[in-house]
Amino acid sequence: MDPQDTSLAELYKPHGLEARRSSDKVPTNVLRLTASVSLMKVDESQLVQLKIDDKKKYEDAITYIYAGTDPAAVHKPITVYKEKNANAYLVAGRYAAATDTHLKYTPLNEEDRKIVAEKLGSGKVIKFLSKEAASPP
Repeated sequence: MDPQDTSLAELYKPHGLEARRSSDKVPTNVLRLTASVSLMKVDESQLVQLKIDDKKKYEDAITYIYAGTDPAAVHKPITVYKEKNANAYLVAGRYAAATDTHLKYTPLNEEDRKIVAEKLGSGKVIKFLSKEAASPP
């Protein structure tokens, strides 16, 4: 389909998207899409925190596990950190926000905890980030 075709904009309208051309900075054959999506506010009191300085205890490679029954679960991965030189994992939860000193995560429900433990496999030490185990802000 030719990007210059004005009917392309009509394809995006039913999905709440707007097709715009920016001739100043982007070639005319590239479309910029913007979505008008309202973002839900996260309840800060429900989040658990991991001190950014504490990440030194874990390997640089982060594992993401996808779990959940709702169709949007694929867009909300669960963050898992592996301890350096150990067969132990810290399951942080689903990423929610960050500050200068902490990463904030939504804790997992019991069903998701079981799925994560199953996917990581037996014989491993698995810790779940919680308010009690998290570093104070």
